[in-house]
Amino acid sequence: MKTKVFIILVCLIWMASSAYATVYTGVCGEHLTWSYDTETAHMTIDGYGELKNVVDSLWWNKQVLQASSWSTSYKTYYPYNSCKTISLPEGLTGFSGATFRDWWNLTACEIPEGVTKIPAYLFESCYQLKEIKLPNSVDTVGQYAFSNCTTMVKCDLGKGVKYIGQMAFQNCYHLNSVRWSDCLEVIDGSIFDGEPDRASYDQNSVATIPLRDTLFFPATFRSNKQISWCYHDSPVIVWNAKNPPASSSVFYNLYCYWRGDFIFGPDVEFVPSGLCQQVLMKKIVLPEGCKYIGSGAFSGNNKLDTLILPSTLTAIHQEAFKGCTKIQRITIPQKVKAINSSVFNGCSALRRVEIPDSVSTIGDNAFSGCPNLDYIVLPKELTMIGGSAFSGVKLQDSLAIPDKVISIGTNAFENWSALKELSIGKNVVLIGDNAFKGDSAITHISVWAATPPAVSEGTLADIPDSALLSVLPDSRKLYREHPYWGRFRMNDTPDSAMIQRSVTVDPGQTTADFTWPTDSAAHSYQIDIYKDGAVFCKLTLGNRGQLLAITFSAPGRRAPMDNANDTQPYTLSFKVTGLDVASRYNYVLSTLDANGTPIHVYIGAFATTGYTGELIEGGYEIIPTPPIIPSNPEESGTTTGIEETGSEVPEKKAIIEGRLLFITPQGTYDITGKRIE
Repeated sequence: MKTKVFIILVCLIWMASSAYATVYTGVCGEHLTWSYDTETAHMTIDGYGELKNVVDSLWWNKQVLQASSWSTSYKTYYPYNSCKTISLPEGLTGFSGATFRDWWNLTACEIPEGVTKIPAYLFESCYQLKEIKLPNSVDTVGQYAFSNCTTMVKCDLGKGVKYIGQMAFQNCYHLNSVRWSDCLEVIDGSIFDGEPDRASYDQNSVATIPLRDTLFFPATFRSNKQISWCYHDSPVIVWNAKNPPASSSVFYNLYCYWRGDFIFGPDVEFVPSGLCQQVLMKKIVLPEGCKYIGSGAFSGNNKLDTLILPSTLTAIHQEAFKGCTKIQRITIPQKVKAINSSVFNGCSALRRVEIPDSVSTIGDNAFSGCPNLDYIVLPKELTMIGGSAFSGVKLQDSLAIPDKVISIGTNAFENWSALKELSIGKNVVLIGDNAFKGDSAITHISVWAATPPAVSEGTLADIPDSALLSVLPDSRKLYREHPYWGRFRMNDTPDSAMIQRSVTVDPGQTTADFTWPTDSAAHSYQIDIYKDGAVFCKLTLGNRGQLLAITFSAPGRRAPMDNANDTQPYTLSFKVTGLDVASRYNYVLSTLDANGTPIHVYIGAFATTGYTGELIEGGYEIIPTPPIIPSNPEESGTTTGIEETGSEVPEKKAIIEGRLLFITPQGTYDITGKRIE
């Protein structure tokens, strides 16, 4: 009897449970059907082809509606909110639209191989979807595809995805792993946006996506759409795009929630304009092979304190590092030709900049707002200094404007409170208004330009009248009569430092250009050029530079003064041609009086193009006193030295074959004390 009762009870329970375990079916494509088990909350789709919107056969099925666990108070039922899992067939080729949108209880869905596109909104608002893995056949993820999947923690996009639509992961607050392929090309706008916690908010109230994966942007990536407001905590971002658009703001405004490292991969050939504007990174290391940095690429990064640039870099465009307030030192590579406008504007912590000689242009505001710069050397090839280029920079107490500079812009060096000594190169023709505004500590100005550079009333206004002005001897009258330069103090006689002693060589023609001061007491000039220690060329010039004797071409010289009796020194110029490439030459220039006695003797060295040895620029003067004449000339050998003490006065001086010789009873000696056989 008890056995029968038990069997009946089991049957009743089974019958009761069977009343609630219902399987419904329908059509969801030309060759696809669906079945839904209300007990397991599982949907199975069978067949092949494209999946149509299941709403056509499921959403309004009255039996399914009645079986739904959703509240009947809404009158309109949403039975698909009971579905937790879905099985898709291997023959599935795609989706016709947002098929699973608002399936609030869906936790898992495996997409089969063969599907090529995830349509827009496909899984939007699937709040319980924890994880998704796409097959390698998928190449496109549409906009908002996983938007509002607020509990999703992992998304593997497979190896074939090339395109990700905007807002694809909007409000995915718990997403800690997202992996895309190495062939990714486009992210079409922001993909990690998060809704604020309240209507009125600032950036600190926006939900953060706690990514733990490295976000790798491969060499194929070419999008210029910004993924701004990208609030995530990814530990590493790797940018390895080889040929992105020249202007790209992909990471614009990657704000304070991101605390990871930003790495540039080995395939990067340039940094697009605006790429990382206001991205708060601490370190930038650009790879060898990178050639230029676009405008505004890193501007506004107030955490950047380490910057390493590659030797292959040739250009840094405007505002590239503007407002990077923590950079302290920068070494600019040798191939960079220009520092464009506002490149380092507002880098308030910058203390040291190493500028290579290759730089020919420093643009407007290039270093303005860098008050902590303590030392800078302007490059030799510099030709133009822009307006406000160094405005507000304290720097050192002396400044030398290189000889190749032609123009200095407005306010270029204003408010250099420490500047005392100013040297302006020989080719400067224009200095802009207020270029030295506020530089009231200047005490000495040296101007090497033969003609006074054009200035306005305000250019030199703040430099005290008591400042000493030194100019070339021939130019003293021009500067004295100038309305602005003329107000400065000048020594009665030319400053010895302004005597020009230079030798330059034209690399293409291997021609040496000599520039030397004349001497009012000179009767003639003699120059000996030595190659590898032996005399190579001899020249004898008259007191006005006229050729008396020369081995090579006649010298070029300036026109004589109007007054033949004027003894004011003037610049003597001449050329020597026929020189060898990649060779070093030494010279001795002697100023002689009417008796052939040296008045001044200058020695120095120069080299033609291709010479790789060390060469000290310029020349210097030696005292032209007679050499020491040994008592036993046979023991003299090659004794050198010029001393007054103990020297014997020679009986006779003579110029033989262009050399000054001392003829004594003991023998004949040159100016170095070497005996001439």
